[in-house]
Amino acid sequence: MDRAETFRRYAEWVEETSPLYAVLTRAVADDPDLLDVSSEASAGQPEPQLLLAAVQALLLEGREHPLARFYPSCGGDEPDDDPVPHFRDFCLVNEQRLRSVIATRRCQTNDVGRSAVLCPAFEHVARTAATDSLAQIEIGSSAGLNLNWDRYRYDVSGVRTFGDPDSPVTIATEVRGERRPPLSRTFPPVARRRGIDLNPLDVTDEDDVRWLRALIPPGRRRRRDRLAAAIEVARENPPALVEGDVLEELPKQLSEAPADPALVVFSTHVLYQLEAETIAHLRSLLAEYSTEQPVRWLAIDPDEELGKPTYRLVTFVDGDATESRLARFESYGNWIRWHAD
Repeated sequence: MDRAETFRRYAEWVEETSPLYAVLTRAVADDPDLLDVSSEASAGQPEPQLLLAAVQALLLEGREHPLARFYPSCGGDEPDDDPVPHFRDFCLVNEQRLRSVIATRRCQTNDVGRSAVLCPAFEHVARTAATDSLAQIEIGSSAGLNLNWDRYRYDVSGVRTFGDPDSPVTIATEVRGERRPPLSRTFPPVARRRGIDLNPLDVTDEDDVRWLRALIPPGRRRRRDRLAAAIEVARENPPALVEGDVLEELPKQLSEAPADPALVVFSTHVLYQLEAETIAHLRSLLAEYSTEQPVRWLAIDPDEELGKPTYRLVTFVDGDATESRLARFESYGNWIRWHAD
C-alpha cells in the first residue's frame, strides 16, 4: 500500500471518532510535500499517526499558530472554517522539527482503555490455568500503563462495577453479545510484571508525557483525562520496564519469571508494527521456552488491519500451540464482545 492510500484508509478509520483528523489526513493524501514529511517514519511505524502526533506535540509545547484554534487540547474552540490551509502552513513552517520528531518517535499510544479486554483475558488465563497468580511480560509496553491494569476501576455496562474503588482511573466499557466475559471482584495476584519496549516512555519525563498526550486526537477529552489519571497511578506504582528488542530481551525475562504463577506474555496494538519474520521468530521463541514452562500469549491477531481487532490466546505447552479467540473489542476499550467459553 502506498503512503497516500495509507492516509486515506486512516481517514476512513477516524471519520467518526475524530472528524478533524479525517479531514487533515485526506488532505495530506493529496499533498506530496506533507507526504514527504511523513516519510521520515521508521520502518513499520504508521505515518498518519506519527505526523498528526508530531504536529500536536509541537502545539502542546506552546508554539503559536492559528492551527491551535482547531485543537481543544491546546485551548482551541474548534472553529467552523477549513483547518487544512493552517495545518499545511504549520507543517511547512516547522518542517525540520517535524521531520526530527517523526524520525525519532514511535507510535506508543498506551491507551489504558485497552485494559477493558486485558482484565477478562487475564482472568480467563488464571481460570483455565487453574492458578491463583500471574507472571506477566508485556511486549511494546510504552510507558507501562496497562501493566497497572489491576490498579484501575472498571465500569462494565450491563454487568457491574469492580476493581479498585479508590482508583483515579475508571475503565468504562460496554459488553456486546450474549456471552459475558469472566470478571471477578478479586483480581488474580500479579507475582511479577515486566514491560519490554525499544523506547520505553518515562512518566516522570515532561517530553515523554507530552508525547503520550499528543498521540490522542485533540477532541478526545475523556481519553486525555484517563491518560492523566493513569500517569499519576504509574508515578506512584512505576512498572519495571526493560529497553531493548523483544527477541533479544524476552528470553531473559522468561527465564527469570517464577515457576508457579501462570506465565503470560501479552501485547495490544503492537504486532502490526512488526515484520512477519519477527512475529514468526517470536512464536518460535515462545514455543521453545514452553518445554520448560507453559506460556500463554495474548495478542491481537497480527493479520488483522484497522477496525475491530480480535484478541486471541495462544497456549504453548511442550512446544505445541493451541490457539483460541477470546474477544473482539473497540480499539480503545469502548466495548468488548466475548467469544471464549
